[in-house]
Amino acid sequence: MNYLDVYFSRINHMGETTAERIRNGGIRSFEKWLAESPHTIRNLSVERGIYFDGIILTSKDKEYEKIMFLEVANNIPLLIGDIMNWTLDDGNIEKWIIIQEEKKVNGTFRSFWIVRCNYLMKWIDAQGHLQQSWAYFVSSLDSKIKGNFRTWNNLITPQPNKYAELLMPRYPIDRATNFIVEEESWTVVEYDHTSVPGVIYLSLTEGKINSIYDDVKNNIADMDKLAKYNLDIPPLTQIFHLGDHIHPVCTLTKNGKPSNEELEWLTSNKTIVRNIDGELIAVGKGTVSIIAQLKNYPDIKQSIEVTVGEQEEIQQFTGYIEGPNSIRLDREATYQLKGTSEIDISSVEFSIDNELARIISSFNNECIIHANAKNKLGTIILTAIYNTQQFTKEIKIIPLW
Repeated sequence: MNYLDVYFSRINHMGETTAERIRNGGIRSFEKWLAESPHTIRNLSVERGIYFDGIILTSKDKEYEKIMFLEVANNIPLLIGDIMNWTLDDGNIEKWIIIQEEKKVNGTFRSFWIVRCNYLMKWIDAQGHLQQSWAYFVSSLDSKIKGNFRTWNNLITPQPNKYAELLMPRYPIDRATNFIVEEESWTVVEYDHTSVPGVIYLSLTEGKINSIYDDVKNNIADMDKLAKYNLDIPPLTQIFHLGDHIHPVCTLTKNGKPSNEELEWLTSNKTIVRNIDGELIAVGKGTVSIIAQLKNYPDIKQSIEVTVGEQEEIQQFTGYIEGPNSIRLDREATYQLKGTSEIDISSVEFSIDNELARIISSFNNECIIHANAKNKLGTIILTAIYNTQQFTKEIKIIPLW
């Protein structure tokens, strides 16, 4: 390398143009400031799992005394609406919401406005799910006289004189959503989620505590709107073969009705059943527990017993329900699930699809059905489930004569 090459290498190491050199010089200056500033805070993080160091400065403008400024390197992927964790010297953790980013052209670092969160808000959303988020909440009294009374159609109606404001990450929140803060009820009357993408601003008015449906102790309103999920699983060990895709028999209901919400499947033993590219595959012999849980609501979960064996070890059961084709009113009949091969059958689950009859006893592969005594005629379907296989029989309820 000759003298001229060395010269250009030295003058261009910060960039080939004046603008690039100025910007890269500014980035280097910020890195030095970040390393040496008394305002630098180490080990900050946001709830999305991003960890970083930043400089936090107070606002000199009294009008914005609740706002502080966060400055980070350009490569820190923070977003408006992120909840930041700030660990204090005493070990306590404060939650701060990022509400705005300063616009810069060829900026050498990123600058954000942050506000300290003071409440963990909880609410029931339109789908009946319990949601929660840290937020900045402030309430005050309306000093305007017109806030107390309104003239409408020549009638004077009293109006609530208390209101609140709420700033939080953007969630799909409907008007009339209720919150509970400090044993007081608040109702959403208006919201703005377009002015600043990533955050939502809510206007609230005071409401009344419902002693029946509001959980004041845990700050959750409208508990009656909470969706009631149930995972119905046959009380049998479900059987699969080596190499099978594991799809256990399971029915999800929401508020008593079948739901098509997506389920996630987890395995307790990866040597028997393994998740491969999002599918559960039987890879070894044995019995394993499969966890079925609601994808967007992981608190709803249930365990399913699954057995994996060789094809020749687990033969497909072929069977039928034996018993009369009809039952007279207020009479009984016995039904059995029988196989076409010599095999002991037990743990059969029987059910009937309507109220024309009822199962009065069930043991192993046998059940006894009693027809109704209310002169209701018709047809019932008797279902027997054995090792995830389902068998049915049509039975008629007929008159006594």
